Amino acid sequence: MMNGPSWEKLRPLKNYLDAPDKPGVYEIGFRKEAYIANQGTAFGLHAAGYPTNFFPMYVGKHEGSIRKRLGEHFIGVNARGEHRTGSKASKSIKSYYKELLPKLQSMQAKIPAELSFPLEGLYFTCIPLTEPKKFESMVRLGHFDYPWNRRDERAARESAEGTESLDFGYIYGQKAVRFIG
Repeated sequence: MMNGPSWEKLRPLKNYLDAPDKPGVYEIGFRKEAYIANQGTAFGLHAAGYPTNFFPMYVGKHEGSIRKRLGEHFIGVNARGEHRTGSKASKSIKSYYKELLPKLQSMQAKIPAELSFPLEGLYFTCIPLTEPKKFESMVRLGHFDYPWNRRDERAARESAEGTESLDFGYIYGQKAVRFIG
């Protein structure tokens, strides 16, 4: 197993203030009490700490602060009691908060318990990285499906291909990574 950064524990998105104030990659999605995290297991070297009860819907990165970017996605009252409007939230995340969640809440009594996990709100995990753009485009978006992501990361993948990861020490490739050494 390679040494390198590891994923943070799963937390409600309203607790984004607990995220590292560092560059990195984050995933936003739903917590579900079942083993569903194929995202972590498909890449063993990136699986350290990856939550197994998480269904990610969106992946993003921030070159400055994961905490800041997660706060821009959140809509509602955060852990400090401050109201956030999600001024820079993705369209899918805004739609969840403003349309889907209110509809689900109005039908809550009719939703079977095993399907009620979206009512708990959004959760996040993150991994602090030196080069979040490369990791997000080549490893996460290059190999996994995120239903709420709509960006075309082709240019980012092309610029990262063949370069060495400063975080993990391998060479990025379109279909896999090449280990050095």
